[in-house]
Amino acid sequence: MRSSSLMRLSGLRFVLFGVLPGILLIAAFIYLAMGSDRLEDRRVLIRQNNAVLATANEIQDAIQDAERGQRGFLLTEDSQYLGPYDDGVARIPGLIAKLQSLTADEPEQQKRILALQQSLTTKLDELGRAVELERALNRQAAMDLVRTNIGEAAMTRIMADLNAITDAEQIVREARRQRIFATERSFTTISVAGGIVAMLAIAWSAFALYRSYRRSQATQAALQATLDSVREGVSAFDAGHRLIAWNQTFATIAGVPAESLAPGRALADIAELQAGGTVDGDIQTLDRRARLAGKPLLVEHARPDGTIVELFHNPSVDGGFVTTYSDVTERHRAEALQRQAQKMESLGQMTGGIAHDFNNLLTVIVGNLELLKGRIGDDQRALRHVDMALMGADRGAKLTHQLLAFARRQPLEPRAANLAQLLPDLTDMLRRTLGELIEIETVGLPGLWNVAIDPHQFETAVLNLAINARDAMPEGGKLTLELANVRLDEAYAALHDEVQAGQYVVFGVTDTGTGMGPDVAARAFDPFFSTKGDGGTGLGLSMVYGFVKQSGGHVKIYSEPGHGTTVKLYLPRSVEGIAATYDRPSGEDITGTETILVVEDEEPVRATVAALVGGLGYRVLEAADGVSALTILESEERIDLLFTDVIMPGPVSSRVLADKAKELRPSLKILFTSGYTENTIVHNGRLDPGVQLISKPYGRDQLAQKLRSVLERD
Repeated sequence: MRSSSLMRLSGLRFVLFGVLPGILLIAAFIYLAMGSDRLEDRRVLIRQNNAVLATANEIQDAIQDAERGQRGFLLTEDSQYLGPYDDGVARIPGLIAKLQSLTADEPEQQKRILALQQSLTTKLDELGRAVELERALNRQAAMDLVRTNIGEAAMTRIMADLNAITDAEQIVREARRQRIFATERSFTTISVAGGIVAMLAIAWSAFALYRSYRRSQATQAALQATLDSVREGVSAFDAGHRLIAWNQTFATIAGVPAESLAPGRALADIAELQAGGTVDGDIQTLDRRARLAGKPLLVEHARPDGTIVELFHNPSVDGGFVTTYSDVTERHRAEALQRQAQKMESLGQMTGGIAHDFNNLLTVIVGNLELLKGRIGDDQRALRHVDMALMGADRGAKLTHQLLAFARRQPLEPRAANLAQLLPDLTDMLRRTLGELIEIETVGLPGLWNVAIDPHQFETAVLNLAINARDAMPEGGKLTLELANVRLDEAYAALHDEVQAGQYVVFGVTDTGTGMGPDVAARAFDPFFSTKGDGGTGLGLSMVYGFVKQSGGHVKIYSEPGHGTTVKLYLPRSVEGIAATYDRPSGEDITGTETILVVEDEEPVRATVAALVGGLGYRVLEAADGVSALTILESEERIDLLFTDVIMPGPVSSRVLADKAKELRPSLKILFTSGYTENTIVHNGRLDPGVQLISKPYGRDQLAQKLRSVLERD
């Protein structure tokens, strides 16, 4: 009887400690597998909610862009403002269709979208009618239409409709998130509880259930392997903040040696093992916040080494918690790059508008001052006043040029060059500029590769670097110019934005000055950032940065306080040979007798340019637009050179005018001028092949040399 009872008890133990744990583990696997599919389905729905919210925001941005563009056009009569208007109007239909597709299974949202469409139709109709009236030169009717407040009422309805759509979508998204959180908590509880039950059962019946124990160990290994394959780091702690479960990614992200982790290890002990701080910053504070909020928390923590970790902290009812870790450094880096690109694009658009108008004004100012200077005679006081005004205009022109350079909107004329050949003349110029207190040393390299650069802009960039170095050495010092061939590999390119792996020529400028701290060095290339107080615009290094980036290169700065600064310009290697350059005529008074057709839509600019050209001895013909210029070109008038502004209103643009002029007169020389070229004759930041350009503003001598250069060019 006792033997039989013992056998029954042994069988019961086998079932209880051998079979039951296996059943629990299998059930947990099945539950987790089925729940994983449900979680993914719910995450897909949340991503759909996010897409709806993002699309609604894009619709709001598009209608606001259209409204701003229309207002700008009505206020300034400048058709350039219609760009945002046309873009916004064009985007709206596709965004509405996308919104309808995303909410196809939501009848109430479809009704809200229909109301939004009606409001958008009213608003776009009002915007479009006002634009058409303005284009028809019926400005009064356009302004009367705006004052009816039809558009304002429609805009109010649009905002209300968009808010209704986003509010409803956010409610649905939050409900889905709560369901996900609940499911994940149940997963965690089942996983941890199942593991604990299985391990206890195996420990109690180790001898009797050896085979079952071995199978359970294999199952545990599979579970851990599955957990280790998860991209996010996972750690589970009990109410005493002792480690329950984790994966390899947790150890990696937390910066803790994997071999030091073990079940039951206290959080405080793990924190001491982590280099640079505690795990998650302050996990206990995070746990208190989550419990007070009554829900999981999603936070980001910036590490001292610059990495950013996203934490999803999920407290459990028993006082423990599970925290999921994701390294989002690369995501933040990508978002920062996108914001930087958007900032640069906005700055470029703003700079282009300023440059166009401001340089036209400076052209009138500089031209008339030089014409006036020629008529003053020997009145030294009047000459001094004119020279001071010209100096101010020149500073304004340099400021605009620096802005365009930083925004990568300056027109470059790159050609193959060897920096080693440019270095002697460059060194002589720097010695004259920097003075005797600065010693200049050059370090060359035999067999230096060629680069494709605009030599004038490169000279300006180096001069800016040298002047900054001089300011950092008020008591004098040493400036070293170094040239070398380098190859930037894929690893280097992966760590630096906008860098392509390949062969480069590096031009280094090193000073022995005061140096900069990390914070100052990080902002050295920012526009309008200067350490010179009121004495600097902060655009010198910004211009260098823009020029190098526009040339396809890379800039790197190294500096330590008290140890000087090194700035390295990496310029891509060019396999083209160095072509013979055209020697432009020199001299203070270069004149001619040819006939020049001046095409300029702004009358003050046209009158000033005509006077300057006529004062150089040329016969001048004038045209206010492309149509008038074509009429003159089709006549029997002798014309040797077409001198046209790039930004030309009317149906005949400057590019079309130049092409038709070449068809009519194949031997005609063409010279463009502009304060901002946009994409008419400049693509990828470089002048189109064969295009000749003189940038506004320009003085009499500069104009004289350019005219002779173009007229005498083969």
